[in-house]
Amino acid sequence: MTKCTILLQHRNKLSFNTQGSPLQKYVIMINKYCSQIIETMEEAVSISDPDGVILYLNKRHELITGIPSFELLGKSVHELVRRGLFDVVLNPDIMRNKQSETRVQELGNGRKVVLDGHPVFDENEEVALVVTYLRDITKLAEMREQMSSQQELLEAYQKLQSFDSALEKVPPVVQSKPMKRLYGQLGIIAETDATVLLLGETGVGKDVFARKLHRLSDRADKAFVKADCGSMPENLIETELFGYAPGTFSGGNKNGKIGLIETASGGTLFLDEIGELPLLMQTKLLRLLQDREIVRVGATTPQDVNVRIVAATNKSLEKEVEAGRFRSDLYYRLKVAVIDIPPLRKRKADILPMARLFLKSFCQKYQRDITFTQETEDSLLNHTWPGNVRELENLILGCVVTSKKNIIEVADLPFSPTTEIRVSTGDGLDGMKISGKSMKSILDEVEKTIILNGMERVGNIAKLAKELNLDRTTVFRKLKKYGAR
Repeated sequence: MTKCTILLQHRNKLSFNTQGSPLQKYVIMINKYCSQIIETMEEAVSISDPDGVILYLNKRHELITGIPSFELLGKSVHELVRRGLFDVVLNPDIMRNKQSETRVQELGNGRKVVLDGHPVFDENEEVALVVTYLRDITKLAEMREQMSSQQELLEAYQKLQSFDSALEKVPPVVQSKPMKRLYGQLGIIAETDATVLLLGETGVGKDVFARKLHRLSDRADKAFVKADCGSMPENLIETELFGYAPGTFSGGNKNGKIGLIETASGGTLFLDEIGELPLLMQTKLLRLLQDREIVRVGATTPQDVNVRIVAATNKSLEKEVEAGRFRSDLYYRLKVAVIDIPPLRKRKADILPMARLFLKSFCQKYQRDITFTQETEDSLLNHTWPGNVRELENLILGCVVTSKKNIIEVADLPFSPTTEIRVSTGDGLDGMKISGKSMKSILDEVEKTIILNGMERVGNIAKLAKELNLDRTTVFRKLKKYGAR
């Protein structure tokens, strides 16, 4: 809670307690100039009554929102939501919980702001006012974007000193403008406790984003717990997430079992593939988001949990809602801070830096010294990557562990044409007669045609050896065998 909120909250009490004292004139002065004091703040400020009617706005509010103050003063925040000027209001939750709330709001002009709402209590400890501060995410994200790339590269090389094969241990390399923008936004959102929804195709790195968000937040020293909603058996999801009370199951732990949600208390709970969550579990999760409490299976008493929710899905939740497979109220609870991660094919500037990082990481782990050829890098850059970052990582891993050479060539990539197809094209194999010949003689004839025609086409042994992925001595020996040397 800021100093100005404390000032508003205790102004009347302070006036009463300083009656007749030397401090009274200063209290009167503060009361008189309170609005001017608020105007000195860099944040936009809005003050509303318990019903959500806006009573005061500073000038900064108009600058950030682009909405003239006279259009908002005296209006209910609920009415403004209906008109489409705002999409988030904090007053109902603050009035109900009597606690501060934080949300990310998208304004009608497309700008995004972080809302920090705080209750101001009267002498009966009832909420008398709600003070809301607005910070422009867009402007702050632009400032962070300037340093994002260098910082990510530094983190990458630091991590390489203690490489772990798990994907979360390999920091992302960010070079493309879309990813720089997203990482700048991620840094701002991490400073709040707002629920985050990560969208994107399978393999784009939603898991990496979730862990990065946790590391940047005030919860970094607490637990990060991942729950894969798509892989948990439906009959076990409830006990896995919520745990169970003692004596609930015969053969179960006599002391009960803590669930993943409680395990993450104080930290971050990452609900991966949340679109796969059954409807019953969606209802229970909604209670967690609304009331910040859970009830273990077999228990009757709710438990408070302090956990930040980060959810991810490769599905369109809007379509799932329309189809009746996902609760609309849960969807809107999750849709607070949305980060839509573009597929790898739409951020090509990240492909080669990421491929080089994976190559260096796996070479360190398996004690190899391998590099890409220029043609290989060109091929990696032009591939469409339907499996996104995960496909790129696994491809580089496969090349490192299977390569017998110290270079990765185009022919080593699974999506490149095979050597045989490339060499045989135009080499006079069509229509070759095989009737009455043994397999050995047929293969010898094919080899002879490929070797002789290939030598005639490329002109020297070194080029032909590289094209056929053979040693030069082998090519020389076969040329001699077939009478070309």
